[in-house]
Amino acid sequence: MAFFRVVAKLYNGLIIWLAVIGGAIFGLMAFFIGADVLMRNLTGSGLAWVIELTEYAMYVATIFAAPWVLREGAHVSVDVVTANLPPNTRRWVAVFTNLLGSAICFTIFYYSLLSTWTAYVRGNQIYKTFTIPEWWVNGFVPLGMLLVGIEFLLLAKVWLVHPATLSAR
Repeated sequence: MAFFRVVAKLYNGLIIWLAVIGGAIFGLMAFFIGADVLMRNLTGSGLAWVIELTEYAMYVATIFAAPWVLREGAHVSVDVVTANLPPNTRRWVAVFTNLLGSAICFTIFYYSLLSTWTAYVRGNQIYKTFTIPEWWVNGFVPLGMLLVGIEFLLLAKVWLVHPATLSAR
């Protein structure tokens, strides 16, 4: 039992740590975009790398923050139907949708891992302002989908064991 507590604590720390990094990345994006705009207005030319770096940063920050956002229920949720269901039906719909979400995430995890591995083996490169290996970019998707899939499973478990804790969301 102690082993599972340690694993859970490490996992929770990872989710929080990734969310903090995601938030910091969004903050840095705002800074660099502002610096680019300032440079364009003062010198007539901006920082050429900012747009591409922002594209990658937005992608990574979103993947890093996604598991925490799902855990906290801080995502956009259309619940016009489920909010009007009887509590027991709502519970089983939530269990089903969380299991479905998990299955979808694990499927994306599998195929994105294959894609990342293929890009690595082939030595594919992305040629833009920066030239970087394609697998560096692809590699974030399997990580994110694995963690979001786990979060969906954990939410399904909570709906099964302690539905009252989530029905107030």
